Amino acid sequence: MKKLVVVVAAFVFVACGEKNPNNNEPFVKDRATVNPAAVKEYVAGSDTAQFKVQLFEQKESLNYELKFSYKDASSEKIFTLPNMGIMPKPELKKGADDLSCIIGFYDADSTFMEYRLVKVENGTLLYRHLKEYKVEDPKK
Repeated sequence: MKKLVVVVAAFVFVACGEKNPNNNEPFVKDRATVNPAAVKEYVAGSDTAQFKVQLFEQKESLNYELKFSYKDASSEKIFTLPNMGIMPKPELKKGADDLSCIIGFYDADSTFMEYRLVKVENGTLLYRHLKEYKVEDPKK
């Protein structure tokens, strides 16, 4: 019984001692390879009134192409994420309702930062800036 307690205690110690692996890759200006498929996608609505938001990589690491559509309307935007000193980790999240999508990214501490919004309002497809971010060097 003592051995079992020691083994369980050792396992718990090892498991609790491990932190989530830091998957913050160092920033590089250009991607070695660009994924031609959407890296993130949000889809809602029915087949006849489908709301779709897709995010595509560009050669420059901070740039992404955003393609969004609703019914017969569609549009594209290229935007630049702020340079946080790590490779960007973009994300698409459901907005206030099913026909809205928040485009954002995770910072070095894995906090979601809202950036842009795509939504359908009164049957019209809209793209809006939510927030701007500026990264400054620490004061000396």
